[in-house]
Amino acid sequence: MKLFLERNMQTFAFLLLFASEFTYYLLILQTGIVEYHHSVISEIWMVPAGGMIGIIASVFFVKERHWLIPFLLLSQLMLSFDYAAANGFELFLLGIISGLTAPMLIASIEKFWVVVISLAFSYTFGTYVFDIAAIDRTNIALLLSFVALSGSLLFKMHWRKKKEGALSFYSMGNVFLWLLLDAALFETLSRNTVMQLWGDATFTWTIILFHSIGLVIAFALRNSKHNEKVLLGLFLITYMTYESGSQTALSMVYPFVISYYNVIILRKLMRLSYVNLAIVSLSLWGASGLGLLIALSHTFLVAWITLFLLAMNCVNRTMHTPLLKIPEGIFDQNDLSLHIK
Repeated sequence: MKLFLERNMQTFAFLLLFASEFTYYLLILQTGIVEYHHSVISEIWMVPAGGMIGIIASVFFVKERHWLIPFLLLSQLMLSFDYAAANGFELFLLGIISGLTAPMLIASIEKFWVVVISLAFSYTFGTYVFDIAAIDRTNIALLLSFVALSGSLLFKMHWRKKKEGALSFYSMGNVFLWLLLDAALFETLSRNTVMQLWGDATFTWTIILFHSIGLVIAFALRNSKHNEKVLLGLFLITYMTYESGSQTALSMVYPFVISYYNVIILRKLMRLSYVNLAIVSLSLWGASGLGLLIALSHTFLVAWITLFLLAMNCVNRTMHTPLLKIPEGIFDQNDLSLHIK
């Protein structure tokens, strides 16, 4: 009985930790700070800079995560008291904290269903409070940091070395391009007063519902060898829906795609050796930043070109044409370089 309770406590603690940190990234780092600084790159560039340095540093400190993560989250809690008006150095520290903790948490995943439930909580809460202005999210930042810190103190982080695998440049490129498609559309929608979804009470519960549906279906199909084709089709439908100008349709399609995409990506990332996980995480920070630049420069055509290239890549592999031989992507289970057992 004692062992049963202890295991359940560990599961619950990790759920709180993962859900609150993921939500902190969405509401505070990705949207809150950017909104407060009016998307001025010269004011917010310290966050991604710190994030990338944090990821690199995590390779050297990952074995110390049992005490390091609580320390980092305590620091995050302190910085959250004045997060919106944070100066460059404080933004840099928040970036480092995120860069250090994110890959360490992914490497700590043991029960994948716990992550899916964490995403459900995160998307539900994040969507519900998204209409709160960035300057008024201090209490949210404090709450999320406190919950994450509490979870980290209860969760026992064991170091489990995973089998090493060679990381293909093309596989990493596929992950980068998929996230770029997501980031470009999200950042564009966040600045489109006509098509903006988050923060509009009309679509709040629709978005939450289709986030949940996407998570359930993605979890059921998490090991499908057709996920790359499915994602390609989903992003194509999403982009076409965006171009059609239908907010109602987009409020159903896009949340579904985001949830499906994140489940499949996390399923792959959790199987990587830590060094490979850190390398891919660096590319994801880069893709997120490039997506923001696409939105700010109003060059959404770049995202369409990216989608076209991924479609050509998929068609090429399906037809087995010898004209352009491209190694298998991360979503193909035949890619032995990243399919870590």
